[in-house]
Amino acid sequence: MKDFYMKHFLPGLSAIGILSLSGCVESPVEPPNFLIIFIDDMGSQDIGCYGQQYIETPAIDRLASEGMRWTNAYSSSPVCSPTRVALLTGKNPARVNFTGHIPRGEKHRHPPHSRIIPPNDLLDLPHEELTIAEALKPLGYTSISIGKWHVGREGHWPTDMGFDYNVAGWTHGMPPSHFYPYENPATPWNAAIPTMKGGGPGEYLTDRLTDEAIKFMGQYKEKPFLLYLPHYAVHTPLQAPVELIDKYKSILDGTVIHPVYAAMVESVDHNVARLLQALDDLNLADNTVVIFASDNGALDVEGVFDGEGFPVADNSPFRSGKGHLYEGGLRVPLIIRWPGVIKPGRVSENLTITEDLFATIVDIAGDKAMPGSPLDGRSLVSDFDSESSDIYIDLHWYYPHYSPHGNRPGAAIRSGDYKLIEFYDPPTVELYNLNDDIGETRDISESFPGMKRELLDKLDNWLKRTNPVMHTMNPGYKGD
Repeated sequence: MKDFYMKHFLPGLSAIGILSLSGCVESPVEPPNFLIIFIDDMGSQDIGCYGQQYIETPAIDRLASEGMRWTNAYSSSPVCSPTRVALLTGKNPARVNFTGHIPRGEKHRHPPHSRIIPPNDLLDLPHEELTIAEALKPLGYTSISIGKWHVGREGHWPTDMGFDYNVAGWTHGMPPSHFYPYENPATPWNAAIPTMKGGGPGEYLTDRLTDEAIKFMGQYKEKPFLLYLPHYAVHTPLQAPVELIDKYKSILDGTVIHPVYAAMVESVDHNVARLLQALDDLNLADNTVVIFASDNGALDVEGVFDGEGFPVADNSPFRSGKGHLYEGGLRVPLIIRWPGVIKPGRVSENLTITEDLFATIVDIAGDKAMPGSPLDGRSLVSDFDSESSDIYIDLHWYYPHYSPHGNRPGAAIRSGDYKLIEFYDPPTVELYNLNDDIGETRDISESFPGMKRELLDKLDNWLKRTNPVMHTMNPGYKGD
């Protein structure tokens, strides 16, 4: 990391204050701040700079134009909780034994006569796992989590896991309502968010969480901070300011995008604009690494589990959406801005996955950060100077759960242009060449048996190395 600081900061030595009486270059006196804007259920195709034509996202587009955008960014899971575990620990969810989201009944569900039973893995991020807040603590960072937590029940909330402060983070992942007072009598299991205090009539949750983030930055601007801002938006329930909904009713006529969903996306963008303006006003922009990402692909259809489905988002050209191991469930936006280090407008084709963010933050922070062990993620610092696809890694997923939307447990691997999915119920294997077929419309597993076998072996070996709690066969399975 010292070489990285020498390369990027030495030319501005006097301005940045990298001083040493011996003449040696050391890490900056104040390491950069980190602002992680983590959106819930937003696919990359929801954003203008990724090709969205209908929903307006000028602030996020500006962030990309001032930083770097990854076109092959993946979430660590097709659902929320496991991906958040990956971001917070730098480990693949399979290694942490946290492969499913925390459900309402606090037990992983499966149909009565399903072929497999999902693993009885964790519903709480263990205290023994090193979180990103704990990793930065030796450097004097003040840390806060503002918004959705959803990686543990009470006793495993943010302040139990290394964060100094927590606003609105608790066990459940879906807000009872996106409007004050943030409660819904129709869902008694999900009463008012206990860690959300105050507010008033008409207040919208995305705005309120941004208010809290701006207030925190103003209070702690004199020392390095880690601001983890995992918005509840754009997760259901679909609710947004009425003026934005009305705007999109006509714009989206003839599309499959729900106007309320579009309004929620634009509301997120409005609040990204507010955050960027606050960084400018507080003179923090130049020393703040801003990371914008999402936990899984967009929800393409809502209500499929109970047969009352209706369209929500459009993930095309990707197949399916949240809850699926197809590209639509795994492709996410990733944008990083770091003025003076990342040249504006860069685009990387390199493969990246959520656990890379932990490794990247620790790498940037410097030698005193606690790196955690073992890390599955790779630092993206090497990508900052390169737009070409010159990183050759395999990406892996283990998702042995019956999600409310995908309902197809399995595992997957991407290796180069090829992606293999092994479904467990019914047991099938599908192989795609993403370079030729980004929509995963042509299963080539029978035409390329050698590649199929090679990737199955790679996937099996990865599972053996990672050693997760595995699914089991259901003794109540009735057979085909």
